[in-house]
Amino acid sequence: MMKLKYLITGTGRCGTVYLARFLTSLGIPCGHESIFDWQGMRGAEKRLLGEKKIELSFVSRAKYDGKDFKDLDDWIDLNHMEAESSYMSAPFLGEDTLKDIPVIHVVRNPIKVVNSFCTYIDYFKSGIGTNSYEQFIYRHLPELKEDMPQYDRACLYYVLWNEMIEKNNVFFHRIEDNKQPLLDFIGASGDYFDDHSVNTLKKIVNKKFLSPSQIESEDIQDRFMSMGTRYGYNMSLKMMVI
Repeated sequence: MMKLKYLITGTGRCGTVYLARFLTSLGIPCGHESIFDWQGMRGAEKRLLGEKKIELSFVSRAKYDGKDFKDLDDWIDLNHMEAESSYMSAPFLGEDTLKDIPVIHVVRNPIKVVNSFCTYIDYFKSGIGTNSYEQFIYRHLPELKEDMPQYDRACLYYVLWNEMIEKNNVFFHRIEDNKQPLLDFIGASGDYFDDHSVNTLKKIVNKKFLSPSQIESEDIQDRFMSMGTRYGYNMSLKMMVI
């Protein structure tokens, strides 16, 4: 069975592609959604055992230039993977297969995460999902009810998914922060990949961004803002329109 040295997870839209490139540039080949995808633990175990093909996610193989997606050169040899970066590993962190693998919990400004989900890739419009990746979320979070407004559902997702990860022994890293603590954690040094624009979709659409009035549930708003504050972000109401 393939033995992973590190596992990176988060909510998605939080820097998992960037950190896969980051580790790879430091000599720790790290896939993105190569082991963990919507097929869950069963698919992951088959890939770790060599029974299922390992591939890179589309979003880590293409870059949006403002008009179209451009293919990127191969940036990792998947035959020598040593780490995995995927939000879809979060529900399985307590599994025996993963128990000895150091986990990096990456977070990003919660407002930016929710905006990215709701405005750029149109997630959380319904409680059923429009593709296998969104449906994966609903399978693991039945609390995201069908009658919830889109932004309430997205904000609650941010809270519950991160809480799920926090139940485990993880190394916490804000994607916006200095990388030295992360370098120390993985025992690496030297030059590293530092292009934070990978998997950035800002120019695709022009839609409304998250504002307080779009979170209808006071409980969800309180939990969302409390988590953002605990993570060190400025969550004052006037800061919620970006």
